[in-house]
Amino acid sequence: MLPNLKHLKYLLALHKHQNFNRAADACYVSQSTLSSAIIKLEEQLNCQLIERDHKAFIFTAQGEVVVDMAQKLLLSAQELLDYGKQQGNPATGSVRIGCIPTIAPYLLTDLVKQCQQTLPELALYLREDSTDNLMAMLANGEIDTAILALPVAGHSFRSKVVGRDAFYIAGDADLVKLYAKDMDYQQLPQQSIFLLTHEHCLTEHAVSACQLADASRINHFSASSLATLVQMTAYHKGFTFLPEMAVKKSLGIAEGLTIKALSPDVYREIGLLWRPTSLRQQTFLRLANILEQLLLPAENDHKVKK
Repeated sequence: MLPNLKHLKYLLALHKHQNFNRAADACYVSQSTLSSAIIKLEEQLNCQLIERDHKAFIFTAQGEVVVDMAQKLLLSAQELLDYGKQQGNPATGSVRIGCIPTIAPYLLTDLVKQCQQTLPELALYLREDSTDNLMAMLANGEIDTAILALPVAGHSFRSKVVGRDAFYIAGDADLVKLYAKDMDYQQLPQQSIFLLTHEHCLTEHAVSACQLADASRINHFSASSLATLVQMTAYHKGFTFLPEMAVKKSLGIAEGLTIKALSPDVYREIGLLWRPTSLRQQTFLRLANILEQLLLPAENDHKVKK
């Protein structure tokens, strides 16, 4: 007799919450129902999944393996169900898309608008989060695809580069002019460069692409979002880097920053990632084609005159 998929779902909930009451609540069943399902699984699989006493429990080594296999089985079952709902048509159904915060505000609105015109029967559900969290959600089946800045190390997902996002310098007019004279960051005052926190991959990409090696030029305070980064840079009359997609949406103009394009060779790549086991590759490739059109490079430099 094959295991019940619902029972496997209960097992995953118990592993996630590490508490019978919370797991049962998450599955909208009683604690006794969830407990009985776990016992039934142990009988079917002929192995102990958890070690119990009257106050606590732990997952056995076999239980951890079963949890991993159950996750894959449920993910495959869900993808099979989604594929069936599409009836083989990649332009229908729904797609759960994850996106990092330095991309989402400047790209997703345009993506939704374009999909409404070209893929009207495809519903998009959007989630904004960090790269690490989105990678975990993609692996666990919580999202179907992710829009990230590449490269992302240590993954086995399929990916397609959909465009380049150039870096711009932005900040106080005198500092931008000072840097532009020799294209040398050493000309900038110490602590004058503002960046995002390290959890944002944009910081790593900007430091690497712009060959910013002298940490003494970087301010100790970091921003949690591009909006805050612009505010900090404007208030302290500093210097920073902005992605082209944000510049195209006029980020920094209202704050009076001078904004100028860097070399075309200074950029980050934007990619679309999905699981290699997914049955919906044709859907993701259609989304990738739309993203490629949205990420075409700007024709002109963006400057702010004060």
